[in-house]
Amino acid sequence: MPYLDQRFEAAMAALVGEGSAKDRLTAAYSEHLEDLKNDELPEAMRTRFEDLHKALHAVTPIGREPCIKATIRKMSTRQIGSHAKTIVSLYAELVCHGERTKLVSDVRGKRDKGPKFIIQGVSPLA
Repeated sequence: MPYLDQRFEAAMAALVGEGSAKDRLTAAYSEHLEDLKNDELPEAMRTRFEDLHKALHAVTPIGREPCIKATIRKMSTRQIGSHAKTIVSLYAELVCHGERTKLVSDVRGKRDKGPKFIIQGVSPLA
């Protein structure tokens, strides 16, 4: 999961960096997320990520222009914002999912290790 956290964190940095909204979305997706495979993501995120991928590959490019750049170039400001929000939402879900998983493992680890007197069957009052 840390690998995905890093990829989405880098995408977030690109989204809030310098440049036009179109340039920032292009950089966020093409430089950090485009090569991710759906099966690398938690199952709950896969449909939205696939929808984002399809939306950013909707226009056939002319010449050597990348598909994503051609698609984003034709988008409205509202569409750009919507896709940026999707990236933010996916990142937030990824972070929350990671924290939940960590908390559950921490609780399990503590339960298995309990206090010495319980594990060894020795009373603390003896």
